[in-house]
Amino acid sequence: MALPVPESAAGTREDILRTLVEHPEGLSDRELAEALTGLHPGIDYKAVNHQCRKLVTAGAVERVGTKPVRTRLVPGFVPDDGSDDGPDASPPPDRPIEEPGPATDAPDVSPAPTISGLPPVQAAVLAALVDAPAGLTDNEIAAVLAPAHPDVDPKAFNYQCRKLVKAGLVERSARSKDAPIRTRITEAGREEATRPAPELPGSPQLPEATERPTLTVSPEPTRPAAPRTDPTVFTADTRDEVEDEEPPSRRPRSRPKAPSDDLARRRRSERAGDDPDETPLRFLPVSPSASVVLRERLAQRAALRAVPTRPPEVVIPQRDVLQGWSRTQNVAAAVATWLTRRGGTVRRATEQGPALDLVAALDGEDVHVEVTGWPPDGARTHPSTLAADWFRAAGAAAVQRRRAHPRSRVVIALPDTRRYRSLAADAATTLSQARAEVWFVDAAGQVQLS
Repeated sequence: MALPVPESAAGTREDILRTLVEHPEGLSDRELAEALTGLHPGIDYKAVNHQCRKLVTAGAVERVGTKPVRTRLVPGFVPDDGSDDGPDASPPPDRPIEEPGPATDAPDVSPAPTISGLPPVQAAVLAALVDAPAGLTDNEIAAVLAPAHPDVDPKAFNYQCRKLVKAGLVERSARSKDAPIRTRITEAGREEATRPAPELPGSPQLPEATERPTLTVSPEPTRPAAPRTDPTVFTADTRDEVEDEEPPSRRPRSRPKAPSDDLARRRRSERAGDDPDETPLRFLPVSPSASVVLRERLAQRAALRAVPTRPPEVVIPQRDVLQGWSRTQNVAAAVATWLTRRGGTVRRATEQGPALDLVAALDGEDVHVEVTGWPPDGARTHPSTLAADWFRAAGAAAVQRRRAHPRSRVVIALPDTRRYRSLAADAATTLSQARAEVWFVDAAGQVQLS
């Protein structure tokens, strides 16, 4: 953040230089502030530090040492004492460009020479200020020049006015709470605005009263349009006509679709995962012979790809001697053995959670068997409670199978225990409505039909 600068900034710097002449060894910021208190009441070390940094930038002083940093004159630098004794007198340090107020005197620095050939925006600003002796604000300048410069905002005009202030062509009033800043044209700016535009060397001068000669252009004879030919056919007779036409564009020419295009699309669709056996009728060409050929090729490819599928091997449940006779696998093995001995065939055996689904053919009809065993003793839930849940699940599965296969036999196979016997007796009505049978398997592997 920039620190506040005293009003007499230039005088403070001169007093600092004069004080440093008397102290060649240099002074700190606080010592300089104490030495300048008589000339500048209220000055502090922060303001002195700011002015010393400005003098360092101008090359008049240097700051040496560590805290406290001391400021001293650069060897060989002689400050200006106000007298013009000769041309070798060193110039004063740079002064900040400040905008003079309406009641203040003009700055004692000579204005910069006017620049010939101003930019169009600056020339338009001077032209607008010539007719406004009281000056214009930035918004008023933007409103006046809006037709000629519609894309320029007031901030850009403010920037251009500041450039004209540095050139000495305009002046700006001081900032005030009651009135906005106004830009007024100076005498140098008025002369610059009324100065005629410089003429370019070598440009022909035409009298203002004379009319400019009008050029008459004879129409170019039109060339008869060449007859259109097939772009794919190029003969020797049309070679000269094609050379006289405009150069061909780089866009690819349209060509008739060939059967190879359909085959390429077919291969892309196969790589993308589409059905390879589907005939792409929408890609077939118009010619019926090509359609027949493509159908035959697709049929041959489908025949080559078609491989006779092997029926899935059925893994018939086997008795596990390491488990109890009432486990699901042993009950299913007993049921599968009983069906095989009766001349049946087990076509599917699927394990689903605690149950096992058997699908077999017996006496010319399908038999769907839902096998459920007795829960293990190590379960967290009591086996009797868990068996009731398994029995309800088997009953619901039997009802669903009856709906899906109304002409098949639906069976629930259970181990022969008192708990399952009582559960089957309680659900006898529901099972009879679903036409579901209940088979009980004892410890010897015998199956008892209900």
